[in-house]
Amino acid sequence: GGAVKNVVAIAAGMCEGLGLGTNALSALVTRGCLEMTLVAKSVGGKRSTLMGLSGVGDTFGTCFGPLSRNRQLGYRLGKGEKLEDILGGSTEVAEGYATSLSLVEYIDKKLPASFRKDLKFPILYGVAQILKGEITPQDGMEALMVLPIRNEVFDAEGYT
Repeated sequence: GGAVKNVVAIAAGMCEGLGLGTNALSALVTRGCLEMTLVAKSVGGKRSTLMGLSGVGDTFGTCFGPLSRNRQLGYRLGKGEKLEDILGGSTEVAEGYATSLSLVEYIDKKLPASFRKDLKFPILYGVAQILKGEITPQDGMEALMVLPIRNEVFDAEGYT
C-alpha cells in the first residue's frame, strides 16, 4: 500500500492544483484506496491489512497533508509547472514519480492481458501517462472524473 499511496498523492495534488475542489479530491482518494487494495491483493495481500493506520491512514496523510512531497509534485504539475523543472529544482525526492512508472510496468507483467487494467487502475495508469508526458494533468483529471460510479468494496472483494 505504501508505494501506491505515493502515486495517489500525486494525483490528489494535481486535483488540488487544478482547483477541482474537495468533492473531486475525496472521490479520487477513495478510488485510489481501491487501486491500492487491488495491487496488494495481486501479491497475496489482504484488504484488511490496508484498512488501518498503515494503509488508509497513511494514504490520507500523504494525500491531504500540505507537506507531502508527492502531493506537492502533483500540485505543482496541476498548476502548470513542467516536471523537469520541478524535479530539477527540488532537494527532496517524491518517491511516487519512479513508483508510478514501476507500478504500471508491474501490473502489465503480473496481470493477464484480458484483465482491463486501464479500467481497474485508472489513477495509476493516468498518473504514469501524465508523468511520461503522454497527456496533460487537465486531461488526466478530466478522464478520472467522468469514470462511472461503481461499488469499490465489491470490486476489491470480487478481485482474484
